Amino acid sequence: MVERAPIHTVELDSYVPAYLQLARSLEERILSGELKAGTRIPTESELCCDWGLSRMTVRRAIGVLSERCLVRSERGRGTFVINPRTEGGVFLIPDFYEEMRSTDSGYNVTLLGVKVVSAGKKAAVMLDLRKGQSVLYIERILEERCEPLVFDRKYLLFDGRQPLLEAELGHGDPASLFERSPDMSPVRADLHLTATILNEREARLLNSDRGAPAFCMEQEIYAANDRRVAWGWHIYRGDKFSFSSLGRGL
Repeated sequence: MVERAPIHTVELDSYVPAYLQLARSLEERILSGELKAGTRIPTESELCCDWGLSRMTVRRAIGVLSERCLVRSERGRGTFVINPRTEGGVFLIPDFYEEMRSTDSGYNVTLLGVKVVSAGKKAAVMLDLRKGQSVLYIERILEERCEPLVFDRKYLLFDGRQPLLEAELGHGDPASLFERSPDMSPVRADLHLTATILNEREARLLNSDRGAPAFCMEQEIYAANDRRVAWGWHIYRGDKFSFSSLGRGL
């Protein structure tokens, strides 16, 4: 029996694991409406054959979709796209770094400071460290045409074997912070959006008023092995940003 070649392929040299590449592909088909509510997605065997992946990898991908409330599995029947939950949604978060790469609209990152500090109680818990262990702390301002829009603060796992280069810390997206530590390259981030008001320092840095409304986007950044490699938050000026929700119908 001759086995047919896979229809799709994963990027083997990508830092994004194969199961996440497959999950993203299926998610795009669901959110675009190609795979509608009630539709059975391809079986595990079909996905293994179409993508040239192991059954374990395919199951991990389906697990990701299940966690995101996009599909449900029914014993003996298969895995189906579920009806959308109208009380929730997927929020579209402005990707500042993607905008910098794709446009010439004057986006810029200004590095305010970077230092090695002892992890406090919260940072130690978030990065799975002992309190007092060394971590990297950075502060940056994200700007458009010299106007400050976002205040970025992060704690990152510190690799003492690698020298710090301010050029890397100041010019790019979070993934660039780990360019010389491939095992810590980010593959996903969990985001938590809340409303807040600017304190005195935030207002000064963002050229706004103390007490002005703002958004706080807490970030938990993970590497491929599900290890949390960075934790921090963005403060977005409330007068410059809005967040839209992407739904899949009513």
